Amino acid sequence: MISYLKGKIIYKGENFVILEVGSVGYQIFVSKEFLTKQKISNVIELFTHEYLREDSRELYGFGKISELEFFWQLLDVSGVGPKLAHRIISTYRLEKLQKAIADGDLAILSSISGVGKKTAQKIILELKGKLTEGKSTQDEDEIVEALVRLGYRKQEAQEAVRKIGEDKKNAEEKIKAALKILGK
Repeated sequence: MISYLKGKIIYKGENFVILEVGSVGYQIFVSKEFLTKQKISNVIELFTHEYLREDSRELYGFGKISELEFFWQLLDVSGVGPKLAHRIISTYRLEKLQKAIADGDLAILSSISGVGKKTAQKIILELKGKLTEGKSTQDEDEIVEALVRLGYRKQEAQEAVRKIGEDKKNAEEKIKAALKILGK
């Protein structure tokens, strides 16, 4: 299973790139949003899902592991294959999709090409309680706990941790960022 590739873009199609990795070109389907940010000759890293069938082999690529994990969750929904799951992720930002599912918003999901009302209902029914958006990591729990020890209310600390950007690498940077948010 091909799960990760790093290489140079040698071609951009309408919804895919050809990525040269070790003198081999891989066609990888990516979102239009991701595609517009890339240029030929860029070296990129993609988390991938390899889909194998008797007559084809397809790679679906994602810039973030969270997008790949959400893609896998969509594949677990009966009636959702890799092309539809990829189209869903390509249509809206991950956070918007997760919120739509958590809120039971049929309108957003059924506005996606290929997703009818019944499929949207299935996605909401099967994924509503499973989304990773609502789950906090151990790192986030430790940061919230540290903020509570500093005198902040737990709910206030959790809200600040949610607002921290993904660019913060370690717990110290995250705590400093959260304190800045709470100080405003």
